[in-house]
Amino acid sequence: MTNKILITGGTGKLATELKKYLAGDYLSKKDFDFTKLIKLKKKYDLIVHMGAYTNVRKAEFEDKKKCFTANVYGTFNLVQHYKSTPFIYISTEYASDPVDIYGLTKQLGEEIVKTHPKHLIIRTLFKPNPFPFPKAYIDQYTQGDYVDVIAKLLAKKVKKWDRKTSKLEYLGTGRKTMFQLAKRTRPDVKPNSVKEYMKKTGVRIPTDYE
Repeated sequence: MTNKILITGGTGKLATELKKYLAGDYLSKKDFDFTKLIKLKKKYDLIVHMGAYTNVRKAEFEDKKKCFTANVYGTFNLVQHYKSTPFIYISTEYASDPVDIYGLTKQLGEEIVKTHPKHLIIRTLFKPNPFPFPKAYIDQYTQGDYVDVIAKLLAKKVKKWDRKTSKLEYLGTGRKTMFQLAKRTRPDVKPNSVKEYMKKTGVRIPTDYE
C-alpha cells in the first residue's frame, strides 16, 4: 500500500496528532483551498477529508455562508475532482440528527460523499487534552475521546480500510457522558446541563449521537 495520501485540514487539532501515526501530505487552507478550482497536479492514492468550518456558535449566528461553503460545497468540489480516488470523510457523530447549522452541513457533506464509488464516512468527536472547560454536560452523550486517542484510532482505521468497501462507521471508545470524559483529565470539572444552557442562551446543542 502506497502512502500518497492527501489530508485536508492539515493544521487542525486532529491532523496535528494524526501526523504522528500516518504519513501523507497535510495541507492547510493556506496551502489548498478546496472550495475553489482544484489545481493540484500530484496524484494521490487516498483522500482523507477532515478540513471543515467547525466554529459551531459562529456558524449558527454569524457565518452560515462560510460554514456551508466549506462543509458542503467544499466537500462536493473534492468528491467531484477525486471521483476515482478512494475517499475518507471525517464527520461528526451528531450528523445523524443535526440540531444546528454545523451538524446540518456535515450531514449534507455525508450525503455528497455517499455518491463517491469508494468512500468511508467516519463519525467521531474529539476534545483537547486536557479537557479545556470548567464545566461539562451530564446529559450529553458521546463515543468520542481526547484528540490524541482519536488520532491513533483514526490512523489504524485509515490503514486497515480496503479502499473498496463503501460504508459509514463511528469511531470512538464507547458511550459516556461528556462529564465522564472530562473527569478523566480534569478532576475538578463541574457538572452542567444541556437543557439549562439551551434555556439560558437559546443555542441548540445535540445531546446524543444515536
